[in-house]
Amino acid sequence: MEAPPACVFIVEDDQLLASALSAQVETLGYRVAGTAATAEDAVRGVLQARPQVVIMDYQLTGWGTGLDAARSIRRNLEVPIIFYTAHGNDRALKHEVASMGNARLLQKPAQEQTLVAALAGILPG
Repeated sequence: MEAPPACVFIVEDDQLLASALSAQVETLGYRVAGTAATAEDAVRGVLQARPQVVIMDYQLTGWGTGLDAARSIRRNLEVPIIFYTAHGNDRALKHEVASMGNARLLQKPAQEQTLVAALAGILPG
């Protein structure tokens, strides 16, 4: 029997990018467990959906960044996180993500092969 597709939760405050990323993730054979546009909604949504991976925008509107949301999520649920950001070359961000463990950076906009590699590298095999 074939295993069900991995569930991915997407956090992106730009609705067009969120829709495009959701479509791209589904095209690759994963299931989108939900989406959120703010750090607060991300924490609530991820804890409810319990996905196998989160794709998280770093810059979010509202009370915090993607890192803030990830820290809140990780206090309750150990889930791999791919930070999807235009700030992927920022040294401080790279260091922060590296210190989180089981997290990666993915530069916006992501080419399909880069997204495939990021998901394959973070999801249990």
